[in-house]
Amino acid sequence: MPVVEIICLANSIKWGGRCVAGLRTDGQGWVRPVSNSRHGSLDNRHYKLPDGSEPRPLDVLRISLRNPQPQPYQPENWLIDNVSWQLISRSASCNVINIIQSYTESGSLLFGNTSDRVSFESLSQNPTRSSLALIIPKNLNWYMTTSIVGKRQIRAQFVLSGLPYNLAITDPLWIKRLSSLKYGYHPLSAAGVSKDEKIRLVISLGEPFQDGYCYKLVAAIIILPDLCRNRF
Repeated sequence: MPVVEIICLANSIKWGGRCVAGLRTDGQGWVRPVSNSRHGSLDNRHYKLPDGSEPRPLDVLRISLRNPQPQPYQPENWLIDNVSWQLISRSASCNVINIIQSYTESGSLLFGNTSDRVSFESLSQNPTRSSLALIIPKNLNWYMTTSIVGKRQIRAQFVLSGLPYNLAITDPLWIKRLSSLKYGYHPLSAAGVSKDEKIRLVISLGEPFQDGYCYKLVAAIIILPDLCRNRF
């Protein structure tokens, strides 16, 4: 039952619960803690911290894990143990920023293509090596539309290495922040964000949906703090 410290980089909406993911502080990469529920989603009793709060991006957490539970579409999954999570720090240090920088990807293809989805059938035959990516988007803007289940959905449009993407946002903080936008396209500034901010997106490959696809999701939108910003 390993105990790991991670930099929380996502606490996103998943099947009525949450999907938490982060980078290990020991340099061993991504971890996505999951429960033994049908879809592996976490509820409040799993991720609630001792002070009553929930994990936020850039928090350093100590988590007890039971065993790896890789899936063809999510190789980073680990089953959680029944031990309360601990908050180690809530103020990003230069060490935290350095780790984030070292895992920031520059490739153009997210999980093999530029679409917003990957078929579960193809993943079953050729499992992905990673289902989490930390990127620096260019030309980021917002698009309010209707989802395939008929609900309002906010999406992020951006360019990565010259290729365009349009992905649904599942970060609850940013969904709330952008919830008042009207249908259609909106500039980055509509969220009160300057183009000079150091924005990172955490992209996650979701669970298989009923249509047979795993969708790429913007699981977190992170603005790096002023600390160490001039170095990157």
